[in-house]
Amino acid sequence: MVEAILFGAIVGSTDAAAVFAVLKGHNISPKLTSTLEAESGSNDPMAVFLTVAMIELITIPDASTLKLIGDFFLQMGLGLILGFIFGKVAIRALNSINLDSSGLYPVFATAFALLTYGITAFLNGSGLLAVYIAAIIIGNAEIAYRHSIFRFSEGFAWMMQILMFVILGLLVFPSELFTPAILIQGILISLILILIARPLAVFISTYKMPYSQKERLFLSWAGLKGAVPIVLATFPLLAGIGNSHQIFNVVFFVVLTSALIQGATIPMLANKLELNGPKKTTPMQSLELISLGKADAEMIEYEMESDSAIVGKTLMEIPFPEGTLVNAIIRNGKLIAPTGNTVIMAGDFLYILSGRKNKPKLKKLLKEKSEYQQNALELK
Repeated sequence: MVEAILFGAIVGSTDAAAVFAVLKGHNISPKLTSTLEAESGSNDPMAVFLTVAMIELITIPDASTLKLIGDFFLQMGLGLILGFIFGKVAIRALNSINLDSSGLYPVFATAFALLTYGITAFLNGSGLLAVYIAAIIIGNAEIAYRHSIFRFSEGFAWMMQILMFVILGLLVFPSELFTPAILIQGILISLILILIARPLAVFISTYKMPYSQKERLFLSWAGLKGAVPIVLATFPLLAGIGNSHQIFNVVFFVVLTSALIQGATIPMLANKLELNGPKKTTPMQSLELISLGKADAEMIEYEMESDSAIVGKTLMEIPFPEGTLVNAIIRNGKLIAPTGNTVIMAGDFLYILSGRKNKPKLKKLLKEKSEYQQNALELK
């Protein structure tokens, strides 16, 4: 019974990296994208705790269930609190400290992630949850060199994923994986997870929530498995639990099935169910910016929306904060050198040089809606 729960804890987690990779670049409804990202990011700490707890119950017969329940609330509680605190501290530090090079800001942010995990884990909290909460807070705040930090983190994450899959691949032996017993068990468990367990969990957990039947159906299909279940499947191997090799092989096969079937069909299903959001656009050109060092200024990229208050106005008519300069405009894939008489149009990509102290005012100006849009919102 406990081994069955252990297997469920291992294979039940949806993988954040797999979900992010599949959703990236597709115009799936923001509501569904946010739901899947929040689910996949937050359930990994739960899966890690449940896996370790079940292994403890198997290897230590006298282990107290009540103590494990207390540990669960302690780990999740500390993870939430410390993640929030470190996220706020990181925002203040990134915006307050002037480093000699913009390339140091991604390193500084990475150091905060390691510090958040280390201190939280040292205090017996969930380091994974703390880092996830801190990242959400930092990612939704205005921070210095945001794009540099994001690109560095994205590249670093890909490097770690490649390394992780190489290591996991060394643990897999095709002669053991593709045996009739593993194939039958893997296919059967995959079908149960995809067609029964996941839909049942989605429809129960979203009961009386503002989701349509089509959205629930999409969420039911989008329970992607990835590297996390495979990593968790190595825990029983390290603990020397009986049948651990069988558990690892079956989990690996289930993840492989999920990636091939669900991962390949998620965008197609979203299109079939008409759950696509607004078309995502990206600039066809990019500006390579030099490091401004201690100049206390940075280049900001912003896409103009059709309901913006400054659309249709010339640059001279827009009350930009003092010291703010529009350096370039990309319109329909072409670079425009702006002048005072240049009219801002919907879909333009503005590249604005601004001091850090003026960023809040500039952000407020750019996001201000037109009077027509404001009246429409009030009528609603």
